[in-house]
Amino acid sequence: MTRSRRNRPEKFHKPSVLPALSAVVDDLGGTLDSLNAWGYLEEWKEASLKQVNCFGPGVFRGYVPTAWAGVILWCKRRGYYHYSTLYMVGIWAIRAEDNAIDVVIGTKEATYSHPIYNVEAYHRRIQTEFKTFYQDNGSPPAEDRHLFKVRYEATQRLEVRQVIVKILKTWADQYR
Repeated sequence: MTRSRRNRPEKFHKPSVLPALSAVVDDLGGTLDSLNAWGYLEEWKEASLKQVNCFGPGVFRGYVPTAWAGVILWCKRRGYYHYSTLYMVGIWAIRAEDNAIDVVIGTKEATYSHPIYNVEAYHRRIQTEFKTFYQDNGSPPAEDRHLFKVRYEATQRLEVRQVIVKILKTWADQYR
């Protein structure tokens, strides 16, 4: 007759407790959270800009050449034939050489790279991600595409938030 686990408590140990998710330190993601990057981009997605369809936002992360995290909104011009170029606006937190964090707001463009264009598949997939059709990993834009760049200081986050709102409004005005 086999004995139950109740009778052999010494052989069965409880699994070790993992640290709470809030205890894990992610300063790049925390910077974007403190600036409400997702919320501001979500607002512009819902703004119903007349010239473009916006999708996202999405969270992206990379470690080359330096660590970065970003929140991106991707848009395409309205209409059947305007899939060839994808326009992106985003807010990135980038690790600087001195271990500080730079906050960048910038724009990017990506060219359609898939060999064929299937309308149904494209319009279904572009709503959740763009990597299938465009060769871009969500990395920060080149210096000449920066709309704003600042060294992040937690004490100045409210001022940076106000600047983010102004810059995103200026960006959106070109598509109204």
